[in-house]
Amino acid sequence: MKKGFAMALALALLLGACAMAEGRTLTVQGVGVVQVAADRATVSLGVRETGPDVMSTQASVNEKIAAVIAALTEAGVEPGALSTGSIGIYSNYDYSGEVEQIVGYTAYNSLLFTVTDVDSVGSLIDAAFAAGANNLDYVEFNAADTAEAGEQALALAVQSAGKKAETLAAAAGVQLGEILEIRDNDEMGYGYGNAFAATEDAGKGMATSVLPSQQQVTAAVYITYALGE
Repeated sequence: MKKGFAMALALALLLGACAMAEGRTLTVQGVGVVQVAADRATVSLGVRETGPDVMSTQASVNEKIAAVIAALTEAGVEPGALSTGSIGIYSNYDYSGEVEQIVGYTAYNSLLFTVTDVDSVGSLIDAAFAAGANNLDYVEFNAADTAEAGEQALALAVQSAGKKAETLAAAAGVQLGEILEIRDNDEMGYGYGNAFAATEDAGKGMATSVLPSQQQVTAAVYITYALGE
């Protein structure tokens, strides 16, 4: 009786071990990255002023931002491509005394515009500063069409996952089996090329230099493989 029970238990353990071996899997992540030449540039710039009272400070900003808009339009920026990025006014305080006091106000107004002639960005910035802009937030480059780059990034991600799985399986001394599942992250990652530029003093005759960059398109996949002995 005991012998029969021992044999049954050994058989159960053996079948369980085989089932575990058959169910072993390996899941790896693969990442693919493709660089795309930028064919659009978005610029954020504007006017920031500090003054003794709200109305005069805001009026000064309004006057200068209107001149900046006119200058950009004359330089070739389509009116529909211009929009307000941010606008506001806040109090400036003096905390040196026992009681805080308002000592002035800062008003700001920033513009956003996108152009397809990326080589014109430097001259557009110069035109805006010549018209009264005094604040440059950023220049961001991107590509209008990234569909093909996205497909390439996915293919590279699958290749990356396959190589990683082969390396891990070989290092563990097991056989890499068939693919059981492939999942992507359902959305691409886009790294925009940013260029922060500084405009030199116009009196020095120096123009703003902005070099177009590339946009990075990233895809990630998760692949599950069966593992053999």
